[in-house]
Amino acid sequence: MLPETVGNAEIHIPDALYSRQREDVAKMRASLLACSDDPITSTKALQNITVLRVYHQVSRIIRYLEMMDKIEDKLYQSLDYKLDTLDIENPTSWMMLLSIQEKLQKNLIESHKLLQPYLNVEEFQLQSLMPVSTSSSVENGAASVLPKSSRDKLRQSAQQVLAALEEVEAND
Repeated sequence: MLPETVGNAEIHIPDALYSRQREDVAKMRASLLACSDDPITSTKALQNITVLRVYHQVSRIIRYLEMMDKIEDKLYQSLDYKLDTLDIENPTSWMMLLSIQEKLQKNLIESHKLLQPYLNVEEFQLQSLMPVSTSSSVENGAASVLPKSSRDKLRQSAQQVLAALEEVEAND
């Protein structure tokens, strides 16, 4: 008998989705630890955590659905076999069939309830989680630096310059 050189240990390939979930949790932790008394950085950190939480929950739902698909596949294989070998004349078989049908319908209804939050799009708005761009706030701030009367004068002067340029261009 030869000694065994290679064990029966299964090679475990890490699930990319699960790895991503762990990374996201680590990022949430880091964002929380990076929070300070500064309201701007705290708000940014909380926005990051919220976005990561959404990703994390979606990842969970995807993993859940993968598991449910595996379970349902085995269940349907088993049901197919049972239906093919079932004695249709036996009243107990009828009761079993009715019970299976009822349970399948309940599962379908419960499964649909899982979709409800995502079907109501108004409740699930990612735009509100996105950080506000600083360039738009600078532009808005710059517009309010000049009083309205000065902006109007500037606009009129620019229009006069454009009109003069058009005249020069037309004469050439």
